[in-house]
Amino acid sequence: MKLKRIVMLLFLNLQKMGVWKSRGHRATIAKMGGVSILHPSKTFIGEGVIFDTNYPYDIVIEEGVRITTRCILLTHFMEPTSGTYSRGKIHIKKNAYIGCNTVICKPVTIGEDAIIGASSVVTKDIPAGEVWAGNPARFIRKRILE
Repeated sequence: MKLKRIVMLLFLNLQKMGVWKSRGHRATIAKMGGVSILHPSKTFIGEGVIFDTNYPYDIVIEEGVRITTRCILLTHFMEPTSGTYSRGKIHIKKNAYIGCNTVICKPVTIGEDAIIGASSVVTKDIPAGEVWAGNPARFIRKRILE
């Protein structure tokens, strides 16, 4: 294993520990592990969040995002028809909220001010200002933003 990959895995595993503050510290450590976090000091990452260790740099998290406890973000997946692995980007836009135990897989974009309910499985793009939940995640309602 190359030294760069070992360092990346070290930081991605360190950020999962409960000893760090959720706002800022954990995001800064995840950024050192390769996740593209635009403003770590304004990003909340809860305990036990798992980022894809194969392609963490395919995850983009913007300012004000809140990812709660035990979420999983996967940027690679197996194509059911061919049995080959594919990869894609996960882009979480400003002020999105991801409920605990949510799994985000496949290439998706979660829009600005979107809310994903707890224990959801996100497999397609979520438009800005909408609430989605379930397995697979489905549209619940639009948010009223003032």
